[in-house]
Amino acid sequence: MAVLIVAPRLQFFDNNGDPLANGKIYTYEAGTDTPKATYTNAAGNISNANPVILDSAGRASIWGTGSYKIVVKTSADVT
Repeated sequence: MAVLIVAPRLQFFDNNGDPLANGKIYTYEAGTDTPKATYTNAAGNISNANPVILDSAGRASIWGTGSYKIVVKTSADVT
């Protein structure tokens, strides 16, 4: 069973406060560079890609278990 990381439908913004359209969310084991799975739903039975690609509004459903390191990048891979 997965538990919610922060919210069922996260939204990310760029430095100007605009939605981070097509941004990328990389998820890792906390404190490492080892990729860690996230899921599209609370049941944890459908995995997200890693990175999770945000929609045009900068949103994605990201659920997971335990601790994570999360790296947010633009669509051009700029952190």
